[in-house]
Amino acid sequence: MHPYNQNLPEQVPTKNRLFRRVKDLLFVNRSTKQTIVKNVFWLSFSQIFGRIFRAGILIYAARVLGSEGYGVFSYALGLAGFFTAFADIGVSSIVTREAARQPEKRSEYFSTAFLIKLVLLTLTVGAIVFIAPHFSNVVGAAVLIPIVAFLTFLDGIRDFSLSYFRAQEKMEWEAVVTLILNISIAIFGFIVLRISPTPKALTYAYVFSAGMGAFSAVFLLRKEFAKLISNFRKTLLKPILISALPIAVSGFFGMFMLNTDYVILGWMRGAAEIGFYAAAQKIVQVFYVLPGLVATGIFPSTSRLIGEKKHGNVKSINEQAIVLMLLIAMPLAVGGIILAGPIIALLYGAEYMPATLAFQLLVATTPFVFIGTILGNLLFAYDQQKKTAIYVGVAAVANVLLDLLLIPLFGIYGSSAGTLAVQFIYLFFMYRLISSINRLTIVSKLKKVILATITMGTVSFFLNLAGLHVLLNIAASILIYFAFLLVLKEVTLNELKKIVQRFK
Repeated sequence: MHPYNQNLPEQVPTKNRLFRRVKDLLFVNRSTKQTIVKNVFWLSFSQIFGRIFRAGILIYAARVLGSEGYGVFSYALGLAGFFTAFADIGVSSIVTREAARQPEKRSEYFSTAFLIKLVLLTLTVGAIVFIAPHFSNVVGAAVLIPIVAFLTFLDGIRDFSLSYFRAQEKMEWEAVVTLILNISIAIFGFIVLRISPTPKALTYAYVFSAGMGAFSAVFLLRKEFAKLISNFRKTLLKPILISALPIAVSGFFGMFMLNTDYVILGWMRGAAEIGFYAAAQKIVQVFYVLPGLVATGIFPSTSRLIGEKKHGNVKSINEQAIVLMLLIAMPLAVGGIILAGPIIALLYGAEYMPATLAFQLLVATTPFVFIGTILGNLLFAYDQQKKTAIYVGVAAVANVLLDLLLIPLFGIYGSSAGTLAVQFIYLFFMYRLISSINRLTIVSKLKKVILATITMGTVSFFLNLAGLHVLLNIAASILIYFAFLLVLKEVTLNELKKIVQRFK
């Protein structure tokens, strides 16, 4: 009998045994691999259902408010969102890393970093209230900006608290807070829009929901918040700020790079091409959520193991994470390229068919982005954020130069090709850097994934050629891909299966 099941005697009712096993798998940290699986599960669960709840109320709001009212609401949130880049500057990430690496100093890092966060949030709220209105040229948005500033403050408190849950490798509590937030937005958003269908009413619903999320997070961490003053350490201020500065620079360049394509397309092309590019990019950005969930799930364990000098374990975990990411990204890229036309037509209609090639180029970035996300977190765990900030800066500059060179010649296709090239270059330098610290072995572990991807791509191509509906094609391709991996006994799938089977 597996050791996890030794305390489950036969006379215990089946329901109780099942409850204990589910609890051991999803609520208790038993081993590093099981903890990572548990954390990724809860992050995925909360993100997926949270996005469904939020998408539902936003679709309803768009219908009730109309394009103008919904535009005012979105503009106010977006304008405030620009300033939120300065509300953290990487402090939360430092808390996750250092509290995971030095458990004995968790409370001290929490208290010291929170007070830094409080100052940053206060300054950000001030900037939103007093500076943001000068950037606004949308009628009706100005009255929402002070309300949105309060929303930013509450979101900042919640996000900081989530970073501490991650340090404790307790993502189940993060899932609770995230679900409370999004369910509140859905419920109270619907209620206020029924009573008063205005952008201001919806904004108040968002603030109330953010308050629910912040309150639930503070309540779960009430013991830490009760000792904020006594656990504050002035000596930690400088190390936290110095470590966070490169993250702030990376965040700035990342935000700059994310918006560069749209700005330059607007200068050189026009609204129609921006619409095609946005349509293609929105699909790919949904895929980009996946590596973030896995990277967040393994980051605390990675930081803890580095602190314990267990670099072999760090290597093993991150190799498996990258193989898992490529196991998902490679079929996404190949399938997306093959089925780009039918996917665009299904989601947006025939009018958006010019976005097909842009989507093919952008979806080809998924393997690079998936790997890069894992490597970025690993390098941060190794305290290499200064060097990665340089790489992000170089990538941002390269993106601008390629846009200026390619957009006049090829429009959105040039912009998409430039994005693909920049992601490849960025990953190349990231991999070189991590290889100098803890060399990862990846290629030799991908033979079965590559073979399964080729098989899936071939089947998908001929099914598309035969005129099979794109949804049926996708379903058949997924089944064939994973069936092939199971037949080949792909190691990563077997590892996941073993972890789950321990609790059966």
